[in-house]
Amino acid sequence: MTFLKCLGIALLAVLLAGSGDRVRLPEEPDVTAPGKNLPQSIQPFSPNDVSLLFPAPTKAEDFATLIAVRDLATTDSQDPAKHELVWPIPVFQRFLEIADGPAGQVSAQARIMLPAEVRTLDAWFVAGVRIDAGAPGLSDDIRTQFGQLPEIRLIVQPVTRNPDGTPKVHDIAGHLIFDFTLPPSPPPQAGCLPRRLADVEAFNLILRDADALRTKLSSGQLGKNKVTTSNSPLGIHPGLADPTTAKNFRDEIKRFLEKHLSAQRLDGMAVTGLPEAAPAPWIFLSMAEVPPGFDPSLPNGGFTAIHSPTLDGQQFSQMLGPGGSVPRVLPAPHTNNLNPITCASAASPLSVPVANRRGVSTSDLFASPPPAADKTKEITDLIADPSRSHFFNTDCVSCHTETRRAMDLLKVKEIPGIDSGALPNGAWNVRNFGWSPAGARPQATVTRRAAAETAAVVEYINTKVIPNLQRNP
Repeated sequence: MTFLKCLGIALLAVLLAGSGDRVRLPEEPDVTAPGKNLPQSIQPFSPNDVSLLFPAPTKAEDFATLIAVRDLATTDSQDPAKHELVWPIPVFQRFLEIADGPAGQVSAQARIMLPAEVRTLDAWFVAGVRIDAGAPGLSDDIRTQFGQLPEIRLIVQPVTRNPDGTPKVHDIAGHLIFDFTLPPSPPPQAGCLPRRLADVEAFNLILRDADALRTKLSSGQLGKNKVTTSNSPLGIHPGLADPTTAKNFRDEIKRFLEKHLSAQRLDGMAVTGLPEAAPAPWIFLSMAEVPPGFDPSLPNGGFTAIHSPTLDGQQFSQMLGPGGSVPRVLPAPHTNNLNPITCASAASPLSVPVANRRGVSTSDLFASPPPAADKTKEITDLIADPSRSHFFNTDCVSCHTETRRAMDLLKVKEIPGIDSGALPNGAWNVRNFGWSPAGARPQATVTRRAAAETAAVVEYINTKVIPNLQRNP
């Protein structure tokens, strides 16, 4: 699942005017600004350079090539002997508390109930890493309304051991969003939230290290084979798929994350979970860090559930029910993706009344009978387009189901830019970028929405960031 834009999570951080002690720039920065921290020559990025998907573990030895979230820690700059988890235990406990609470309940019969075996940090592993040049989107219209929030997003999932030691991938996922921003600027209109400003130098360092990482891989420094990422469809990362490089590349990814991530940069989380001991429904819930005074129950600030921007303004979570349930999607979404891009939503102080919203969602595609093929294509195309649909105007269920709905209703079997072996393998596989236990064995999954977001990031970096950096080393 993707959580920044429509997936819902990564974008949550944009909801808040984060405070902090980072340096304030005299005017709004842009990640296309010159940067002294990148080498003069840097090759264009490819999708697998910014979206790194791990293979789903199926054998006991696969644990060796995974990254346990518990093992991700940063070193205290003042005391090298001290280490801090990038997902601190108190924050993880708060994650569980919010998921267990009223915000995770859609109806009297449907609420998130995480099983006991996943309620320890030791059970959670990194399924994917996504580098983004700016949430909630990179189009000019979106950046004008919301600003630009570079981020690294971790897709994390619980994996425990079966009695024989083999991995058990749970049908649960979380998103951890780490931002790289400066103090915000005023909103584009009264009543909206402040616009986020990119920390240009921090993002340049991320790009430099991502470039160095792929250079090590392609030059044979990480194993017997020289593995390249160019011209490869988005799917399991080639360096993790190759057995001669998988372990060393995993170690390099861990070092990369520990260099750039910290608990201080974590400001958005999300969970997709199930009722206890039940295979359905899937329930989506977003969380963000808020300052003191935002939530009366958090006098010192901290993480809280965030109202869904496309529901009625009071609801937090949304669910996709199993086949045969009516309605399949609850609460019904009120999207706004056919109107011009606006910073106003049900999650901002300046809201858009339901009667004034114009939009589409995949909830219509679960009707019986479904819409005609041309209408189905129109809906799925719009939801998969990150320049038109994003977290603040499109519901989570839509962004997690558009690909499978197109496969089921339009008989789509291949999508350009995606490894066909990574397409959702069943109607209940609603992963955007991660592991689905649906089917005979766990599968690493990529949707069209995730691929389109990745393509937008790659195009932005290659056309707007790299050329400017090479002109102004």
